[in-house]
Amino acid sequence: MADEQFRDPNRRGFARTVIRQPATVTSGDTSLPVQTFDVGQGGMCFVARRPIGPGTRCTIAFDLPLRGGSVEVAASLKVVYSSYVAAEQFKIGTVFTELDDDVALALSRFVTGNP
Repeated sequence: MADEQFRDPNRRGFARTVIRQPATVTSGDTSLPVQTFDVGQGGMCFVARRPIGPGTRCTIAFDLPLRGGSVEVAASLKVVYSSYVAAEQFKIGTVFTELDDDVALALSRFVTGNP
C-alpha cells in the first residue's frame, strides 16, 4: 500500500496556539460576539453561540497579545467546520483567506512564541 493512503487530508498545515480573547465576527450585516480558541498562520478556531455554515465567508476582529502591547487583528476567514459543543456553544474552524503583512507577521510572532 502506498503511504498516501494513510495521510490525513484534514491535517493542518500550520501549528495552532491557544488564545482566549473576545472577538467579533461579521458576515454581511450581522456581527456576532465570539470567543477565540486557537490561532495559527493558516487559520483559527473560535466558539460562537450559533453554528456558522461551512463555506461562509466572514471577517474577525480581536486583539492579539504580544510583548510590548496588543495588536489589533482584522482578517478575512472562510468557515471549514462548525461543531456542536454544548448548548449555545459551537466550535467554528476557519482558514484565513486574506491577511495583511503586518497581521501575518504578528501571528507568526505569537505562534512561534517570539512576541
